[in-house]
Amino acid sequence: MRNLKKILALVLALVMSMSLVTIANASDFTDADDITYEEAADVMSTIGVIEGYEDGSFDPDGTLVREEAAKLVTFMLLGDNANNLGIERSAFNHVAMTRWSAPAIEYCVSLGIIDGAGDGNFYPRGQLTAVAFAKVLLTALGYDADTEGLVGATWSVNTAALAMEVGLDNGIEDLSWNAALTREEAAQMALNAIQAPLVAYDNDATITVNGAEVSIGSGDAYYVTTTLAREQRIDDRQLSNSNDYTVEFGEKYFPRLRLVRETDDFERPSHTWVYENTELGTYVDYDLLTETYTEAVTGRQLYELLGKSTIDKYGLTYYVDGVVNTTIDAKNMIRGNNVEYNTTGNGVLTQVFVDHDDEEIIITSINPYLAQANSNYNSTNETLSLKVFQNDDTGTTKIVDVADVPNIADITEDQFVLVNLSGKGLATGAYDVVKVSDVESMSDSTVTKFSMASCTKIASKV
Repeated sequence: MRNLKKILALVLALVMSMSLVTIANASDFTDADDITYEEAADVMSTIGVIEGYEDGSFDPDGTLVREEAAKLVTFMLLGDNANNLGIERSAFNHVAMTRWSAPAIEYCVSLGIIDGAGDGNFYPRGQLTAVAFAKVLLTALGYDADTEGLVGATWSVNTAALAMEVGLDNGIEDLSWNAALTREEAAQMALNAIQAPLVAYDNDATITVNGAEVSIGSGDAYYVTTTLAREQRIDDRQLSNSNDYTVEFGEKYFPRLRLVRETDDFERPSHTWVYENTELGTYVDYDLLTETYTEAVTGRQLYELLGKSTIDKYGLTYYVDGVVNTTIDAKNMIRGNNVEYNTTGNGVLTQVFVDHDDEEIIITSINPYLAQANSNYNSTNETLSLKVFQNDDTGTTKIVDVADVPNIADITEDQFVLVNLSGKGLATGAYDVVKVSDVESMSDSTVTKFSMASCTKIASKV
């Protein structure tokens, strides 16, 4: 592949950080509330792909400028030696030899990492579009620009189509391919690339004619594979016609990064990212999420959502607060069942996940419960004592550790909060507090009726 083996490890550097300051978790950024793609921000900032700024912000809506990308690519490739690069001439208009980014621009262009605009300009302050960024990532994955039509008059259409086929846009809502890419969108696309398989080509070769390299055919793209199961740190997918495993980008270029498939506290399909043996976080597999309800659900609704063939063919498991429950069953997910399941209702978060690869349906219901602090947060023990009103008005005292449940350090005595409980892996009837959140207050209201049952059915985002 044309110079690809030489530059493949270099190309992904285009997504490298906007600064040299690393914050390991998105919740630590000063603008954490503005970050939509928390998982991407967590993982990408930790491994140094897209980092935060010196003021502690991530700036999720900021955009990547071309000369900044060139300078940072060069720094990530050469380290401190990037500062020693010289320049004999500038190949572009409006990029003076004395411009701070000129050596980096020339260096990256010489490697084919970043191209000029074709009109003699580089536009160093120009923003990168999603489709331009996708082309870089596709090249990093091994796709040949000429063979795949990523050049020429229709390059943007072909690039967007291939990017969607590979899944570079997974998890990004309403991505505009020709608009400037935000930092958090870039982080999400880079995260998707890390999980995508590398490709190579049949009959890939070049010959030299009068001193010029000429391609004699790239053939069709095929997945790079391995027979080593121990190398499957990102995904253990296998080819349908062999036992070979595909080699994902992250498995080759980020050997200290692992993706572990599991379930969260509520038994929702999830995955955990681990870097240098440290867990970065557990994230729900929303790509498997088919529907979400915060009101009562009937068997007819689930029947119409999933279809008879899926219900008959796939396995089904239903969980309530992380515990197997038989209320929702394949036998009662029928067109004629208009009765509301009593484990669902207003404020109960019910989610339907469908895994077509494993032919499994997973349905989970998560209840919010009211709780009151028995005392101020104990800074010495780093714990909080809560009275949780789960089954009656007297409540049950539960001790919460800040290491297990964040965002409890500011809670004071008698303060009301919402909690989510999980019985996953515990003895029958035992539940732990796994999340604490604020109670939504309503002003200018008068309480005319109160019951514990209605109190515990308060909507909560989990």
